[in-house]
Amino acid sequence: MKNKSIWMNSNIKNEKMSKLDKDINCDVLIIGGGMAGLSTAYNLMNSDKKVVLIERDICGMGATSKNTGKLTWMQDLIYSRLSKNYNSDIAKLYYDSQLDAIKKVKEIITKNKIDCHLVKTKSYVFSYTGDDYNSFSDEVNFYNKYNIKYKLLDRLPIKYPCKYALMGDDSYVFNPYEYLVGLKNIVSKKIDIYENTRCISVDKDNDMYVSKVNDGYKIRSKFVVVACHYPMFIVPFFIPFKTRVDRFFIGAAKFDKELSSQMISTGKRSISIRGYKDIDNYLIYGRRNHSITTNLDIRDDYRELSGEYKKYFGKDLEYFYHTHDLMTYDGLPFIGKIDNNLFISTGFNKWGNTNGTISGMVISDIINNKDNKYIGLFNPKRGLSIDKIKNIFIYNIEVGSRYILNKISSNKSYYGDDVRIEYVNGKKCGIYKDIKGIEHIVSNICPHMKCNLVFNYIDKTWDCPCHASRFDIDGNIIYGPSVYDIKINKE
Repeated sequence: MKNKSIWMNSNIKNEKMSKLDKDINCDVLIIGGGMAGLSTAYNLMNSDKKVVLIERDICGMGATSKNTGKLTWMQDLIYSRLSKNYNSDIAKLYYDSQLDAIKKVKEIITKNKIDCHLVKTKSYVFSYTGDDYNSFSDEVNFYNKYNIKYKLLDRLPIKYPCKYALMGDDSYVFNPYEYLVGLKNIVSKKIDIYENTRCISVDKDNDMYVSKVNDGYKIRSKFVVVACHYPMFIVPFFIPFKTRVDRFFIGAAKFDKELSSQMISTGKRSISIRGYKDIDNYLIYGRRNHSITTNLDIRDDYRELSGEYKKYFGKDLEYFYHTHDLMTYDGLPFIGKIDNNLFISTGFNKWGNTNGTISGMVISDIINNKDNKYIGLFNPKRGLSIDKIKNIFIYNIEVGSRYILNKISSNKSYYGDDVRIEYVNGKKCGIYKDIKGIEHIVSNICPHMKCNLVFNYIDKTWDCPCHASRFDIDGNIIYGPSVYDIKINKE
């Protein structure tokens, strides 16, 4: 079994960009080289503004490279939920935004001849338990109200438990990593991209922003777009208190036939199924298990996913990986202005391919003083109802409880002799002994909000159970919200 994303098995060449090695000035600084960042850059590359994009790692290798590669407007029972949280007109506006995002991706792929295995599919939202009949009925009512074409079925195009399903058209699947590499190649011809360049802080200096990166270099810009999967700052928007982070686990193996469909289930497990045709046919199967504050030993999740794959499809997993989804309190992303000329793009609720794309369209229009009908929909400063405040309160109790429990008991019951938490020269450290007997010693405290880190046996990483920062066994930051490593000075 390969412990990596199936998309990373691609032979496409991702040309590395240079690291920033000097102070620079620009009009627009984009922080993050994923779907949102590169989409924003694409929409700004022909403007009269000097645009710079920085990425802490290599563009395209973040959260997008580990998602399920779907482009669909059928996203669980999102429209009944938005109709309940707000009203049906807001739900319809979100539906329109997803169609516009799909149209934009198709346009970019066609215009620039990006080879990323784009395939049109039928899309299904299904219930495997039948416990959510009323919510399903509400979703059907929404479709009927706005004349959205669908079919109501009692089975899927693949053998899998199903009580009832909605089927719709105008959805696609693709290889998201290949798409982002293609987008990066296009954008890099017009704007400067710096990789392995980590933003440490963003500060205001009169009517300009000064962004400090690793090695102390500074970028002065009029506009800043923070397009990280999880923004690296807390103030002024308090992202950690308006979101939760969920784990989503994905497995894949060769399949007997080509499956030109994509499926997503209702319910907490959120089952995802799709086909992928490369040289061989693959079936990709994913599921949401839990928030990152629970079930800290993800080896249990691997065993559960592997067992389900074997049970339903008769195959052993060839790929296993997981990603983090930043879930907002109301089901809508945070896209737009949070301060004068400071923008944020995050909280895509499992649908980063479409929401990252629409984010690039919205933010670039604001910067270019153009109207966009989705500005108000995704406004990060939108108001909070009593119910939404309650949801935020409940989540923060969960995170707070995890923080306290981690402080009380750092050595987890599932740790073997190869992992331990102890003080070294007065510092709380995590120690991992590899198969060669070499000890890798790092700080056990996440620099973001001081949560204790836990060891991930599948990926051999140190993970934050509060806000999902991840570090390798030598303390290097893999992704944030932390912007600092957890290396310790050897004395």
